[in-house]
Amino acid sequence: MNARQLWSALRDGPLGRPTSAHCTALEARARAGIKVTYRGLRQRLHQSTAPFKKYTVDNPITAGTWPPLDQMGTPITNRECFQLMHHLQMAEVARLRRLRTFSMPRINPGDLVEVRYELSRTQQTFAVFQGYCVEVRLKRSDSSFTLKNVYEGVGVEQLVPRYSPRLLDVRVLKAIPNPQTAQKEPLTRDYRYKWQYNVRGKFTMKQGVHKPGIRSVEPKIRRRLSNIKRRYMHQRVEAGQLIKAEMYRRALIYSLDEQRRRAHRLRRRRQKQKWGVYMIDKEPKITAITALPSYHPLTEGNLPK
Repeated sequence: MNARQLWSALRDGPLGRPTSAHCTALEARARAGIKVTYRGLRQRLHQSTAPFKKYTVDNPITAGTWPPLDQMGTPITNRECFQLMHHLQMAEVARLRRLRTFSMPRINPGDLVEVRYELSRTQQTFAVFQGYCVEVRLKRSDSSFTLKNVYEGVGVEQLVPRYSPRLLDVRVLKAIPNPQTAQKEPLTRDYRYKWQYNVRGKFTMKQGVHKPGIRSVEPKIRRRLSNIKRRYMHQRVEAGQLIKAEMYRRALIYSLDEQRRRAHRLRRRRQKQKWGVYMIDKEPKITAITALPSYHPLTEGNLPK
């Protein structure tokens, strides 16, 4: 049976399906190794190779040989990833600094700054914007500063990237004086200096419910002494002078002190929030309706019918 006769047999079969004679012919051709198609579909099923191309950990076929452990190395940690991104950012900042044709001045909030930037590199056009600096963002390569000005009664803000290659010039027209830094060291170590700010109760009125009693410098001294003791203990631990029994004993003492301190605070808070017991009459002798005057609309004679 040639291809034309096979096609006519498939076409003339009942409901478009081949008969038994046609099936035997198809089986014979299939045994001979000839691909037989029926309505555009292959009659022999081919096994899919998709599982062999899916490289995932859940796939049992490829999970035995993938990933290659000898080529993976150690996994990267969050700290190493942060350091890698930081080095890449610093390298990008250094590259953009070398491309500058001007020196970037120090910009503080409140300075009057003039920025000249290019609009189109092909047409050689640029624009100038003047404004007061209202915000400075220092985020490595994403650093920027915001300028604000008023044009024809409309407030305009412009965010200028600090390392943008389109910047042509940045000038500070008017800079505000630098604010004086806070003095780190105290003026004097005498506890009698400004004693009225450290004593409360007898000489001054209390300024809140949460600050009763006398305030003194003792908590500051106690806090500083505890920091010194903690630092000294850490040094002894690093030097190997403390044994575990002593450290456990000190931990118990510190936990007991903290437990007593918390219990005292809780007792004071509950004492402050304690409810009192009051006696009230459930049935008042003179009700509100009987106490109304005779001309009131809620009295018995004045009620609407």
